[in-house]
Amino acid sequence: MVYGLNTWLPKIMQQSGYGLTSSLSFNLISGIGQIGGSIIGGYLVGRIGHRRVLVSLCAIGTVCFVILGLTSNPMALYILIAFGGACTVGTMNLANTYISEYYPREIRTTGIGWTLAFGRIGAIVALTLIGLLLAANYSPQNAFMAFTVPSIMAALALFAVKERYGSYDKLQLEGNIKLKATSNV
Repeated sequence: MVYGLNTWLPKIMQQSGYGLTSSLSFNLISGIGQIGGSIIGGYLVGRIGHRRVLVSLCAIGTVCFVILGLTSNPMALYILIAFGGACTVGTMNLANTYISEYYPREIRTTGIGWTLAFGRIGAIVALTLIGLLLAANYSPQNAFMAFTVPSIMAALALFAVKERYGSYDKLQLEGNIKLKATSNV
């Protein structure tokens, strides 16, 4: 979603009938949404937790991409693309910190590195898939619909995460507290 949207959004909007300047302005709005998603999402993570925020952002992203495929109102498009940006890059930024919490400190950089490397496979596939859809003269709305697939997959994957194992440091701390409590008895 991240690379597909960032790379192909201007072309999708041009094929939807917008000029080059307007198409690039949609990319700018997406970038503003990405920043907002990271900041607001980060605040919400502190209040209600990573998993809830990430699943919610993926679900909102899915709805945004479906509606983007159905509407042509320019104001609605700007708003939806801002939300789409928040639900792609904003989600990725929040997911990186969530993923890193699963690993002991000694191997966190390796764990997040492998995760990001695996994500690059999705980036290559997404760029190719969206490019093929646009080259085959599918409607631009179908390109937006294609973004719903990884968004749904991400929401389901994050929903399946057992929150109990969501923080290696938290597990270590709880284990130390239980150890101290039993040694004091």
